[in-house]
Amino acid sequence: MQRNKALLVIGHTHRDEGPGPSSRAKLVPRVRILFHRFSITFLHRAAGKDMVIRSHTMRKGRIIMNYDATSRTFDCEPTLTDSQVLEFCINGCILLEGVVPDDVNQRACDYLDGKIPANPGHIPEGLDEKKLERIRNSHEPSSIFLEQWYLEHVLLNPKLCGVMRSLLGKNVGLPVLASAHTSEGPKEAQGWHHDGDCIFGPEFEFIEVFYFPQDTPAELGPTEIAPGTHFKTHSSERDVEGVLLTGPAGTIGIHHQSILHRRGAATATGVRRMLKYIYWRTVPPARDWIVEPDFDFRTAYYGGNARYAAHMFYWLCGRADEYRIIGGQAWPWRTENQIGPSWGFGRTKGYLPDWRDGNRDGYSG
Repeated sequence: MQRNKALLVIGHTHRDEGPGPSSRAKLVPRVRILFHRFSITFLHRAAGKDMVIRSHTMRKGRIIMNYDATSRTFDCEPTLTDSQVLEFCINGCILLEGVVPDDVNQRACDYLDGKIPANPGHIPEGLDEKKLERIRNSHEPSSIFLEQWYLEHVLLNPKLCGVMRSLLGKNVGLPVLASAHTSEGPKEAQGWHHDGDCIFGPEFEFIEVFYFPQDTPAELGPTEIAPGTHFKTHSSERDVEGVLLTGPAGTIGIHHQSILHRRGAATATGVRRMLKYIYWRTVPPARDWIVEPDFDFRTAYYGGNARYAAHMFYWLCGRADEYRIIGGQAWPWRTENQIGPSWGFGRTKGYLPDWRDGNRDGYSG
């Protein structure tokens, strides 16, 4: 079974206006955000080339962003469809290209480089200005989350939040810990690896993001991910085919936390900045994204690791208890050469994928 290398890329055709230099907007529980027209393109990785195989434009309109500053959760309308959620289950990654305004990106770089003073919207209980300054200067500068401009335009970026709402349900929990991955080139590529404390299973309890506040071409060594490697441990690098998360300033990569990845090789001289953090589920899973009337669970394509991707999709739909497979060429396995639907769909007795077998993630079933 050949694994497809695919990446869902979301770009935009309109740059949002960011805050001015003296912007001091207060925290508000409800923010109205305009979604500008932007397109989704699916890329298929084959023979070393990225080929566009399908593209469409998402609707534009207004959504209401509900942000609860006390619980640090948000809710908004989901923006992914059944097919796009399944695509994420198959490949484990989405790229949002250039979705953060340029002036916010510059402010993020200046904040990380210590060129501008901190101005937290509030100071959490147990912390003070001295502790926040220590955090800012560490390899985990989580204090940036308290800056109003970062909260508004990066953490609560509407395009990012629409994806997170689709995958994590209502009342998504905001990140509490940032990891700074600053690298100076030229430098060789990092070894492929799964992050520590990653876990393999059908559950989507959290999703990780990469934020690049500067233009990040291939020459600066952006993060490289291997789509479809979030199902099980990979111990060999010989068969890994990665995709570089290149993009203009303000690009955000969304990926399953267990996916195989590395820092790409940097051939140019310069500093590459990146922040990594996690959004959290707070409610049980449900199929409450954009439901496609003609989506068919029986005939949908679940990729080369069909048993695992289908299990993930059923879990996200809140139907994990219904998921059973009988093995062999039965559903959810499917190829374009079949003359009819796969047998085995809808069985009430059968098996589940053994997520724990061979997965050295340190967790038991």
